[in-house]
Amino acid sequence: MVLIHEKITALLEQRRLKKRDLARALGVSPQTATDICKGRSAITLPHLRNLVAFFEVRADFWLDDERLLPEPTDRVGGIRAAEAIAQGGLNQVSDPDKLLLLLRSFVQRHRDEFVTANPDLEPAARRFLGLTEPEGDAVAQMVDA
Repeated sequence: MVLIHEKITALLEQRRLKKRDLARALGVSPQTATDICKGRSAITLPHLRNLVAFFEVRADFWLDDERLLPEPTDRVGGIRAAEAIAQGGLNQVSDPDKLLLLLRSFVQRHRDEFVTANPDLEPAARRFLGLTEPEGDAVAQMVDA
């Protein structure tokens, strides 16, 4: 029986990715990513969604306990996110967190134009780019009002 954490580790090795890449994709700390890879931390539903997006492999592959690596039919379609990162050179950026802050700042300054040009942007992407308020802040804003 193949476990999800074994699949994650195999895909990271196959695609020459690091656990910190996984941590960013899952929105967790590097230590939590390590714990996930070792089977010490559970995979949540949001983690599964992020695994599907990051590796561009359908959810049913992750639930199949007989195969370690995906087959071509398991791909979501298009270029895999890991390949796009490698081809775009993002994995060579020395401080990706700083780059993300700069991109978020730029998007904020051009918010109206960006949102108009990308009306079908999914909620997770909006949150990633800082276009929506975190849920906890909405309560704080109502209290401040």
